[in-house]
Amino acid sequence: MNKLYREYITEPFFTDLNMDTYHDHEWQEGPSLDRIHEKSWKARYEYEADLVDEVIKDNPKIQKVLELGSGPGSLAQVILKNHPDLEYHLIDKPLAEKAFNELNYKGTFFVKDLAEQFDTTGLLEKYDLVIMNDFLEHVSNPHIILKTVHKLTHTDSVFFISNPNWRMGHPFIYRGTFDFDNFIYLLHFHRFDLEGFWGSPLKTPYKPRLDSEKLLPEENVTDWNHYFVFKHRSSIPPQSEYYYDGNEYKPRTEKLKGGGTPLDQIKAN
Repeated sequence: MNKLYREYITEPFFTDLNMDTYHDHEWQEGPSLDRIHEKSWKARYEYEADLVDEVIKDNPKIQKVLELGSGPGSLAQVILKNHPDLEYHLIDKPLAEKAFNELNYKGTFFVKDLAEQFDTTGLLEKYDLVIMNDFLEHVSNPHIILKTVHKLTHTDSVFFISNPNWRMGHPFIYRGTFDFDNFIYLLHFHRFDLEGFWGSPLKTPYKPRLDSEKLLPEENVTDWNHYFVFKHRSSIPPQSEYYYDGNEYKPRTEKLKGGGTPLDQIKAN
């Protein structure tokens, strides 16, 4: 037994400060709730709503929207201002619902604890657009969440999801899972195909790309968040769509007509 290694991985490597969870006290009165009124947060919601607006314009049949981990619903209000006819459902914990009601926000709020499970009672059978903004990285059951979202979507459904850049110091529960390439693989595994992504106007300090970020364009290395658009895929891809890179199986990047790959297309845009 390597006792030196055992000493190395004790305090402070494993502490509550290094772990991130979907806290019960999130959105209680105080700094957690007050931030939604701050100018910087309002600007961020406006930017994110503009991205969702592009998604809706590209998919005009979107009518039913589900947002997971919505908080009180600040992003939803900006989206609904631009698209008032949407049937918009929000899911979060009781304190978020309390703020939602006190702020007289629009939409239909469902109180559910998504930290460990995903109870779909009361929800629609299918949604056209699912939004996860600053959410998936906080829960201990990302696979259950993604599996359930797939059941709640159809072949034309769109999935808008943010993913924080590790360079901004986010204390992930599952380190490495949300690295750029691994995150795309995670969604692909759960039958969501990458359509494209946007960067963020907020920036992190520069640190070189990891081996798990080979698909990350250099110009997006310091983006605070990456905002992805995925499409629901009904069928399970054949084994030929995977390759072994020496460490794990990864999805092959589909070639486009005329040459190039989806990531080449993303870089061009």
